[in-house]
Amino acid sequence: MPFNLDKFVASPSVEELDSLKKSEIVKVAKHYGIEFQPLMRKDEIKRYVLEYLVDESILPSTVLETAITVPTDNTFELKRLEIEMNKEIRLKEIEREMKKKKEKCNGKGKKRKEKYKCKGRQKNMNLG
Repeated sequence: MPFNLDKFVASPSVEELDSLKKSEIVKVAKHYGIEFQPLMRKDEIKRYVLEYLVDESILPSTVLETAITVPTDNTFELKRLEIEMNKEIRLKEIEREMKKKKEKCNGKGKKRKEKYKCKGRQKNMNLG
């Protein structure tokens, strides 16, 4: 069933507000002149609408007590940790590759020419 703003304004309820999409909650907020940032999450805008409806005595104050609290946004912290973890994994991979190359270069039975190539590679690895 499509959202009807006039019907909601005539008889607002937490249940109906909970069932709305973000775009519909934005329409409600704009109707009441509630200021918000467009990039805000749905739950944050919904919280502003609920607070407004309670402040204007349209809904009882008990609504805010039972309303879901907006969780803190840990997205950036999680992304930072993920990047840090990937960096650590990549460093371990590089260390393993270098160790394999060193072992290969230090192997017995190599021709003299191959040993010089390996020594040059080892110097290049140590510079990086």
